[in-house]
Amino acid sequence: MSDTDQQQPAQPSNQSTSEQPETPARSYPRTFGALIGSMIFLLVLVVPIVLIVQWRGNLEREVSGANDTYKADWAEAVRSAQVADLDVIYPRELPSGWYANTDPSYQGGEEPAWTMSFVKGETSYVGLELSSRSAQSMAQKNVDTQAREGDEVTIRTDVATTWTEWTDADGDSAYSAEIGEQTLMLWGPKDGDVRRYLTLVTADPLK
Repeated sequence: MSDTDQQQPAQPSNQSTSEQPETPARSYPRTFGALIGSMIFLLVLVVPIVLIVQWRGNLEREVSGANDTYKADWAEAVRSAQVADLDVIYPRELPSGWYANTDPSYQGGEEPAWTMSFVKGETSYVGLELSSRSAQSMAQKNVDTQAREGDEVTIRTDVATTWTEWTDADGDSAYSAEIGEQTLMLWGPKDGDVRRYLTLVTADPLK
């Protein structure tokens, strides 16, 4: 038998396996229990991630100092108000340990008002307001709705000499004085530094 007569080996089939019949995808019953299980799984997966992100955010804020008490640049606010020709009164300086915890504000309209606030520690504070309203309405707003008008006292300051004292049942106090057509009031808690602030207030241009 010649070589040409030898039987050739069978060639592998070129038919793609992709032509084989596909196995149908398994279907799962959509039951209420399965839905609840999925929700619980998502909660178990997501909640720890949220807590970790929140923890990292708090840590970054603590490291960067973002949790520190806010201290307003009250002097720059006073300068800006004076440049705008607004009537403002402010303390020449702050006693040691005191700072402005909110930005000074000016409210225009029919009853214009200039307000400032200062704090020391967790209990000491002094508020200042220059407004076109009456002293009684300001005392009811800033001290107590039942604030009582007291005697006039003499305290020499850059803006006034005669002041009216206001108090409430808790011993908080305020002092008011007429400045032109406006009323200036400073107030604070019992045994606070309100009278000390009175000696510091001025309307001079802040340099």
